[in-house]
Amino acid sequence: MGMRPLLSEKEQAVAAFLLSDPKEFISLSISAIAFRCRVSETVVIRLYRKLGFEGFHQFKIDIAQSLTTPPEEGVGDLKSGDSMETIKRKVFAVTRQALEESAPSVQSDMLSMACEAISRARRVVVIAFGGSVPVAMDLVHKLLKLGMVATLQTDSHMQAMAAAVLGTGDLLVAVSHSGNSRDIIEALEVAQKRGVRTLLITGIPHSPATAAADICLYAVCRETTYQTDAMTSRTVQLAIIDTLYVALIFANKERATSSVHDTSVAAARKKL
Repeated sequence: MGMRPLLSEKEQAVAAFLLSDPKEFISLSISAIAFRCRVSETVVIRLYRKLGFEGFHQFKIDIAQSLTTPPEEGVGDLKSGDSMETIKRKVFAVTRQALEESAPSVQSDMLSMACEAISRARRVVVIAFGGSVPVAMDLVHKLLKLGMVATLQTDSHMQAMAAAVLGTGDLLVAVSHSGNSRDIIEALEVAQKRGVRTLLITGIPHSPATAAADICLYAVCRETTYQTDAMTSRTVQLAIIDTLYVALIFANKERATSSVHDTSVAAARKKL
């Protein structure tokens, strides 16, 4: 469970019970689970809300559905003695599984809101650090192909400056898997105070950054021993960006088609 660092000690106790025996977990009531884990019912409620569920019934249905999905061969933790063929098969399988499992957590209404915010934006500034930078760069690349004014800032000082000069009609997009980077949060907060719309692509629901974002798109993934949730979430984040790209094309097909053609011709001149 990739959210473990953000859970309290008591919430982790409930999560450990869930992971150790999910069938038993879904057969119990909130009070029974609380009794088994020696915590209050409030702790159980806090846990499923942190995981993005409004109600306990919905939470248990989601767990039950995951149990009915047969495990795909090759999905699982990698071992030190695995051959290259096995490593390849397992990595590809886990990545494929991450896309399938994450799809329900990517809300269509939020995708629609994000698409509308991007299409209406006068300019888009995208901010990210570390492993999120390649994802942010892909977003900027696709927005430029669509003829939009988009820039990428990966330096904390430049991010602060960019947020400070944005205005109504602009959009600030942050890509942060953890959602707890101080600089990302500060930039989002500055933009919000200036009346700028903010969009966050993250892997952790209810992370600190979500409080400073008008629109949140979640790429929630499980982790294995050698593939952290941050690794698999990158693939899901790219799928989210591809979804937005296609939706933006259909939102204004004539303009998008023309821009894609013009930018492709411009890039083609750089090739031999």
